[in-house]
Amino acid sequence: MKQPQALGPGASLLVGLVFVAAGILPMLAAFDIGPLGRDDINGPPWLGFAAGGIFTAAGLAVIAGPASPLANGLFAFLALAGLASIGNWIAFGAGDRACAGSVSLPWLWSESDFTGLACRFPFGLGALIMDALLCYAGVAALQKALGGPPRLARLLKLAEWLILASLAPFLLLLLVITLLSGAPAALKTRWTTGAWPRNEEFIARQKARGLLRGFGQRPPPGAA
Repeated sequence: MKQPQALGPGASLLVGLVFVAAGILPMLAAFDIGPLGRDDINGPPWLGFAAGGIFTAAGLAVIAGPASPLANGLFAFLALAGLASIGNWIAFGAGDRACAGSVSLPWLWSESDFTGLACRFPFGLGALIMDALLCYAGVAALQKALGGPPRLARLLKLAEWLILASLAPFLLLLLVITLLSGAPAALKTRWTTGAWPRNEEFIARQKARGLLRGFGQRPPPGAA
């Protein structure tokens, strides 16, 4: 499989400058400078600065590129910090919250407005994920600054576990949806045949792997 090629210096500079330019306007709006002002920010002024800073930091990370891994990691950390700050403010900050969104499931689709906890809860889950990613990015950037692995290996592993823990609610929901989607067919098979369905191909493949592992551990013919 052909690996995707990295952007050249000229393309990286162009793409990065586009992102930086996109972030300057909301950053200036936090100070009432430019075509946008504080009244256009749906929240405190620093929120506009953080939102613009995400694009600016991401653009600088693209410009830095893999040739400057330390700068690239630092700007990526700042972009994640901007995302995390916005998510944490919506989820845990003071004041009322109002959100508009839609729910799309195989048996349900609706659009509605959410207020209070109904608005904070999904942003809270997202904020926890961003916080975990921020911890990982911070440790990874610090590891690069210190010379790379194996320095901070334990902290990096802990950050990975934090990411997994933050994703646990979504993984559990996905597991429940998967089980529920297959439950009707499994119950039908049980009702008609008297036995639960079995993935014979998967079972045979696992048995074959077990036989191969056992065979590989045997000494070769003629060995003492």
